[in-house]
Amino acid sequence: MLRIFRSLFTSPEKLVHAVHPAHIQDAIDEGERIIIDEDGNASVNVECLAVQEDFARHVEMLKRA
Repeated sequence: MLRIFRSLFTSPEKLVHAVHPAHIQDAIDEGERIIIDEDGNASVNVECLAVQEDFARHVEMLKRA
C-alpha cells in the first residue's frame, strides 16, 4: 500500500526516461510512433507510415463532418 502511495507522487523525471539523441534517430529509423527526447518532450514521428495513415484518416473524417 505504501509503495502505491509513493508511486502517486513520483517525480516526472523518474517516470520519463531520458533519451540520447542517437536513440531518437534509431526510433525514427525503426518507425516508432512517439518519440520522447531527453527533456521529456513527446513528439510524433511523421516519418512513420502508421502515423501518416492515421493523420490522413482523421483529415478525411473532418472533411465529412
